[in-house]
Amino acid sequence: MPPIRAIIFDFGNVIAFFDYAHACQRLATPLGLTGPQLLERALAAGLSDLVRDFEVGRIAEADFCRRACQLAGLDHLHPQEFAAAWSDIFTPNPPIASLIQRLAQAQIPLLLGSNTNPLHARQFRRQFANLLDQFDHLVLSYEVGHAKPDPAFYHACIHYAGVPPASCLFIDDLPENVAGAQAAGLHAWLYRDPLLPHPPPPTTRPPLSPLKLAKTSRFHHLADLTSR
Repeated sequence: MPPIRAIIFDFGNVIAFFDYAHACQRLATPLGLTGPQLLERALAAGLSDLVRDFEVGRIAEADFCRRACQLAGLDHLHPQEFAAAWSDIFTPNPPIASLIQRLAQAQIPLLLGSNTNPLHARQFRRQFANLLDQFDHLVLSYEVGHAKPDPAFYHACIHYAGVPPASCLFIDDLPENVAGAQAAGLHAWLYRDPLLPHPPPPTTRPPLSPLKLAKTSRFHHLADLTSR
């Protein structure tokens, strides 16, 4: 394996955890619904496609908020109220934060590679500003116009890393995104937190190397990769 000269981290459920449960409950309560009922209603009406378009920059923030409210039956809600609830979903992942600090101190180039949107990016850039200051570049799907596992997203990461793909390590929590990184020529590790449920990796794809949170002592192996 050639020396790793850049490490690309996913954001959601790697650098920080996210959970829509609180946001959905906050929005559902005035309607007399539970959070899961509201989410089920919105998904049945096409929320997933709307989110995907938002994450690759096809629709503007105001249009997303307006259309999401319509899909969820929240027509009474001001778009800014929806945006505030939708954005407040992140909590820290302290072991990964500590790892990033150590990698930055070792002067290892760090990039963020995230499928995200303007609302969430604005939230996590503010909430995790000190941690994200350690990164050399943030590759955000809505800015580059492509989302994982589209090969164009990984090509954007490689471009900003400024090194060959074989010198990059991509860390993500979703098997399809790890497989996409591997197909683009990057080394890729599947991040698995023991507190979160995970589907088994597809058997038709290359074996994935898990990066466990349970044993933080293993994280020093990332730094070791840069000298191999």
